[in-house]
Amino acid sequence: MSLPSFRILALLALLTTASHARGDQPPSPGTAEASNGGEADASAAATDASDPAVRAEVEAALRPVADLISRSQTSRTTVELTSRSILGERSAPGESAVFQIASQAPNRFSIQLKSEGQVLRVISDGERTTASLGQTGYFETAAAESLAEAVTAMPIPLGPYPGPLLALALAGGDPIAALLSESRRVEVANHEPLEGVPAVELRGVQDDDVSWKLWLATADDEPRPLRMTVDLTPVVAANNDAPLPAEFAFEIEFRFRSWRMGGEIDEALFTFEPSEKAKKFESLEDYFEAMLAAASRHPLVGQMAPDFSAQRLDGKEFELSAERGKVVVLDFWATWCGPCVEAMPVITEVTQSLADSGVLMYAVNIGEQPEKIQDFLARLELEVPVLLDPEGKIGDAYAAEAIPQTVLIGKDGRIEVVHIGMSGPEAFKQELTEQLRKLIDGEPIAEVEETE
Repeated sequence: MSLPSFRILALLALLTTASHARGDQPPSPGTAEASNGGEADASAAATDASDPAVRAEVEAALRPVADLISRSQTSRTTVELTSRSILGERSAPGESAVFQIASQAPNRFSIQLKSEGQVLRVISDGERTTASLGQTGYFETAAAESLAEAVTAMPIPLGPYPGPLLALALAGGDPIAALLSESRRVEVANHEPLEGVPAVELRGVQDDDVSWKLWLATADDEPRPLRMTVDLTPVVAANNDAPLPAEFAFEIEFRFRSWRMGGEIDEALFTFEPSEKAKKFESLEDYFEAMLAAASRHPLVGQMAPDFSAQRLDGKEFELSAERGKVVVLDFWATWCGPCVEAMPVITEVTQSLADSGVLMYAVNIGEQPEKIQDFLARLELEVPVLLDPEGKIGDAYAAEAIPQTVLIGKDGRIEVVHIGMSGPEAFKQELTEQLRKLIDGEPIAEVEETE
């Protein structure tokens, strides 16, 4: 069974669960808050949300949009979602997706989340809510009694911090409550135009240290949301076992490309018709179990490693076939990838400790210039042999759809293990060490599929 929604659902589930966790220790100085640079300073300047005068000013700025939402019976909204990783002055785009949202009071709605090769849908016909997980599966739950209730009762994760987005997109929602109920500091930052549109900018810091900015158009005849950014660095930091680089930050951005409250709406939007290939699951957990079983084996495990040649960062030439008889570790990475930065020192430490036993490690950088890589390694004081893959051809050959991807190649040139991501530094270190020792001893790990 093909389950193309695995990576996006896993990512969204992680971020959504983490972002709403409470009771975690705040990030230590020099990690999340320090990495946020100017954002941290702006957040510190915001005023306590309990201050009546400040709260009244923020609510007054939100009121035109909030009133329009609360009295509307229908809505149609299109929102672009992008994420980006930031290291110092460098910013690299990450995942991108598009929300298409329609709603009709009291409790019917249709939400589509589209990304490259992925489509997630949540549809309520007023009696049942159906979560469609691509073309392969779906499950049903009882419908929420109202659209306001649906904002916080989605049956599947719809990205990090979906509450404010849905409260701004579903008819009858309450964006004031969604934005202010868990914010400890808020402020009206300015009344400057955004891309030529008269606007007000609001800023807030939530109880879990996540900060946000929201721009609203202020024209009397067309109040509407324009853009929202959310800095999730504290969430990422809290869910990493090791401190992030001091200059690292991770944020998402919502751009409201179209926004309409009221008007006619197509009733067919609230009807779900499963495809012939779709399987009905009992719950999201049931679907995840099936996904993990289907996705547990990388397509290249057990196959001969694709041969390639590449230029090293130090200018020397590399050819994989020349390393036959040794255990080779290929670590696919990029400077903008936070998990890559966390995994690389662990991989380097383990492989260097086993170098005398014939273990070689090469960090395959995807798509970046040598100068950028050199500056990055110097700043982190890392010494690793780097192979350059400027056009991503090596990554394509090794099906590196997500990074970090760590490939373990045995002495016979066969791919024995592929790690995608990292479970945690200590656990990964122990697992990687044990696997490499087996390969040093010539013990196969992968189960080779028999072919006729």
